[in-house]
Amino acid sequence: MKIASRNDTALLVLKELKAGMCSGEEMASKLGVSRTAVWKAVEKLRKAGYNIRAKKKTGYELVSSPEFSAYEVADVCFEKGAKEGINEVHYYSAIDSTNEKAKEKAGIVVIADEQTAGRGRLGRVWYSNRGGLYFSISLHPRLSMEDLPKITLTAGVAVCQALSFANARLKWPNDVRVDGLKVAGILCEVFGEADVPSVVVGVGINVTNPIPDEIKGIATNLSKFNVSRKEIFKDTIRNFFSLYKKLPEGWEEIREKWKELSDTLGKEVEVKIADKTYKGIAVDIDDSGALILISDGEVQRVFSGECFYLVR
Repeated sequence: MKIASRNDTALLVLKELKAGMCSGEEMASKLGVSRTAVWKAVEKLRKAGYNIRAKKKTGYELVSSPEFSAYEVADVCFEKGAKEGINEVHYYSAIDSTNEKAKEKAGIVVIADEQTAGRGRLGRVWYSNRGGLYFSISLHPRLSMEDLPKITLTAGVAVCQALSFANARLKWPNDVRVDGLKVAGILCEVFGEADVPSVVVGVGINVTNPIPDEIKGIATNLSKFNVSRKEIFKDTIRNFFSLYKKLPEGWEEIREKWKELSDTLGKEVEVKIADKTYKGIAVDIDDSGALILISDGEVQRVFSGECFYLVR
C-alpha cells in the first residue's frame, strides 16, 4: 500500500519532473527543501515505478511513468478535488474493498488494482479482477440528509460522461451501460455521525478486466476501445468534482444531464424493492432522484430498488 498526501515531497518533485529536466539543486531551492530530501523523493518515485534518469551537470529526467501509482492518482485528485477536502490517496495492489477502507475517514481517495471482496448494491458481488478501475472517494458533503441520494446520480453522470467515447448510457439508479450491457456501477454509502454524515462514493468500471462467464450476458468491458484506466479515471474525477461542487443549488442542471444520458426513461420497467414490485413506463426522475412511473394512468414514485427493462 502507498499513501500520497497533499504535501508529499515526492508528489511535488514529480510535478517538477513532468515539467522537464531539472537539477536537484533547482528543485530543492524551488520547493524549499534540502537536496537530500529531493534525492529521497526521487528514490521513492523510482520504487513506485517511475523511470528517472540522473545526468551529471544537467539533473533529473523523467523517462517514463507507470500507468497508475499513488502519485499519478494524487496528481489528478488534488488538482480536481482540491476544494472538496481530498487530502490523501491510498493506492493498493489488492484490497478487500475500497469502500470499506474509505470509510475510515473523510477526505481520502482509495484506489486498487484488484478487490477481493468488491460489493455492488444489495450486497451483491462486484467482480474486481485486474484490469478494471476500482476506487472510492470519501467526502464530508455540505448537504442535508435529504440531498445525499443525489450524489449517486451525480456520480453516474460523471462516469457516463467519461465513457462518452463508448456511447455509454445510464440505467436507474446506478448502472452505466454500453451496448445494453453493464460496464460500471456506483455504490454510495453513508458513514459517521448522524448529525454530520460522511459519504463514500464507490465506483467500479470494467476496462480490460475479463468478464466471468456467469455474467457475460449482462456485463461487458471496454477492451475494444483501446483506452487506459488512467484516462478514464482522470476524466471521471474531473467530471465528478465539477458536478459535485454545484450541489445542491445546481441539482436541476445535473438532473437534466442524467435524463439526457438515460436509457431508462421511456421504457416499460419493473422495479423490485424488498417485497414490493412496481411496474410502469419510466417517464422522469423527480427533484429527489426518485424514478417516476406511469401505470394504468397512475403516477408512482420509486426511491430505490432493482430495475428491470420489460420487453414485450
